[in-house]
Amino acid sequence: MRNKLNNFIQFLNERYEIGNLPKNIELLSIIDNKSTTFLLYDINVEKPIGYIGFGLYPTINSYTVGGAYSEHGYGPFLYECAMTYVYPNALSMSRDGSTSFDALEVWGKFNKRSDVRKERIYSDEITHKKEDLPGGGMFDDDPEAMNRIFELEDTRFFYTFGKDNLNKLIQSGKEYMTKNGITEQDVEYMSWDLE
Repeated sequence: MRNKLNNFIQFLNERYEIGNLPKNIELLSIIDNKSTTFLLYDINVEKPIGYIGFGLYPTINSYTVGGAYSEHGYGPFLYECAMTYVYPNALSMSRDGSTSFDALEVWGKFNKRSDVRKERIYSDEITHKKEDLPGGGMFDDDPEAMNRIFELEDTRFFYTFGKDNLNKLIQSGKEYMTKNGITEQDVEYMSWDLE
């Protein structure tokens, strides 16, 4: 019983990285000039398990996340893929939409990691969060939490696990898509279904 409990706790705390990504997971992608979508796909059950969409946000000279979702601890890995893809540029939190509590937790962990470089933007731009959070009721009793969100939103994050490693994942995913008749439109629809 103790072994089962320890295995379950280890499963809950597991963080996938480039070095321990299971062989049954493919990184499918849509890459164009305006935006990029990475979709993690479990080939054993033929089902998407996470995605991240991001694009360039010129006013802050950074890429921002437009949407993300994951199952089973793959969230940080998806963010790492996006950061590696845009490197040496940076990735930042969405500025024109809300950010889920799960995503805020991921950003908070990146903010604490020593292998992730952080750079404050010091933007005075009125963003979705700056417009809607104050007085919106959610953080009225916790102004410190609201300020942490604004600070995270006003930070660029730089990280890479290596372009060569990412390019191998992208190439493997493209080959899987071709072999199995999965189109970029299919990838787009699967990412929408996860939202």
